[in-house]
Amino acid sequence: MKKNKKTNTKTKQKNINIFFKIISYLLIISAIISGGFIIYFEILPITYLSLYIIGVGLLIFLLFKLLNNKRLKKWIKVTLSIPSILLIILFTFICLYSYGTIDFLNNIFDVGIRHDTYSVYVLEDSNYEEIEDLKNKIIGVSEPDEEATKKAIEKVSNKIEFNMAEFNNVSESAEAIENEEVDAIIALNSNIDILKEDNDEYKNLKAIYTFTVTTKVKTLQSDKDVSKENFVFYISGIDTNGKVAAKARSDVNIIVAVNPKKKKILMINTPRDYYVMLHSKKAMDKLTHAGVYGIEESVGTLNDLYDINIDYYARINFTTFINIVDTLDGITVDVPVNFCEQTSSRTSSQKICLKKGVQTLNGEQALALSRTRHTIAGGDRGRIENQMLVLEAIIDKAISPSIIVKYNTLLNSVSDSIITNIEQKSLTKLIKNQIKNNYNWNIETYSVDGIDSSGTTYSTGSAKAYIMKPKEETVMEAKIKLDEILETKKYPTTTQRATE
Repeated sequence: MKKNKKTNTKTKQKNINIFFKIISYLLIISAIISGGFIIYFEILPITYLSLYIIGVGLLIFLLFKLLNNKRLKKWIKVTLSIPSILLIILFTFICLYSYGTIDFLNNIFDVGIRHDTYSVYVLEDSNYEEIEDLKNKIIGVSEPDEEATKKAIEKVSNKIEFNMAEFNNVSESAEAIENEEVDAIIALNSNIDILKEDNDEYKNLKAIYTFTVTTKVKTLQSDKDVSKENFVFYISGIDTNGKVAAKARSDVNIIVAVNPKKKKILMINTPRDYYVMLHSKKAMDKLTHAGVYGIEESVGTLNDLYDINIDYYARINFTTFINIVDTLDGITVDVPVNFCEQTSSRTSSQKICLKKGVQTLNGEQALALSRTRHTIAGGDRGRIENQMLVLEAIIDKAISPSIIVKYNTLLNSVSDSIITNIEQKSLTKLIKNQIKNNYNWNIETYSVDGIDSSGTTYSTGSAKAYIMKPKEETVMEAKIKLDEILETKKYPTTTQRATE
């Protein structure tokens, strides 16, 4: 009986020692992995990193030796287990956040793959109901030499045989189907959306066959050190439910100029209907239409307009505002006017109504404020100002130290609705500097203005559409503000102009 009792005691003691050994090894493993992430992300300067490695290394070595000392009393080991477990939790926390950041950055990095939705369109009152009905018929195609168009033609050719009629642009092909010169047309869906928006005559087009075309483009690249060098960031906002990498109108166009040394940010907003020269097409069009030819076209067009070089861009589906704002537990905004706007479901029966004044908005309310234009004075100008208010409030909340507990949740909320050309190392430097220094940024906003007008555009052909002709003095003011914050010295400073 005594022998059994002695055996049980030894077994119990052995299990206790195994427990302490497991804790000690988990401590070492978690410390090594988290230390690797800290070095990878350059979270600490070299001097502090050396002190961290030495200090944490000695502490862990000491805890490891003590927890595995068989002669040490049990109560001492239990006491030492408490800080050991807390350190394991801390190291695990660092690992999870670091892994989440890497995964997020890899998912949103723009590798140049574009997924665009094309359709075969016919007249609504025609007898064509499915693609097979168009066998041996005449189908119009615009810009057939473009890579994406070639792939679209190939997809339709795999379904049916047809006779192809070539046109210079989508408006010409749409006009041909209206005049019954062709039986159908192959077109990018976003191009048809543009025609339908500005011309009632094209609203009788219906899609009978829809498919996706995948292409590869060369993306914009920059090697600037964003922690030290001034840089320009372009935010392109689309308000659709499609893939964020697809070609689509850019309804929100915000240029963010950043001076990291002076801790200054300048946000320039350009109206979606601004009448500008498209960079590669060398033709006048609305700025929003540039997005249909790719974000590279939007970047080039804005570079030409403001005499700048955009380094980085992010294309965002602005419906993700809901997830972002809700993850941040709301944002504080001074709502400028009373208004009512549709919810994100776009149903007329449901409305979000806000009153003027400072208040905390949830995601749906923030999106409503960003979208509304018909119910407020100034129309699109008012909407631009509201979008700037919302974006500034999101930035203020997102860079606050309190957001660290919601960091991974915030990343997950936007991972499917954003693409960017910022490389992982650049973005981690921004995150690192903000977390480490908790900078208070001086944020200035400015919106260029224009004159309401109408005119022809490259995307809509001969049909006239609403446009906003730029007020050149406001464009020049934007150029000067950008010049000052980026320190490019192309224009006289504010002080120099005042003395002239």
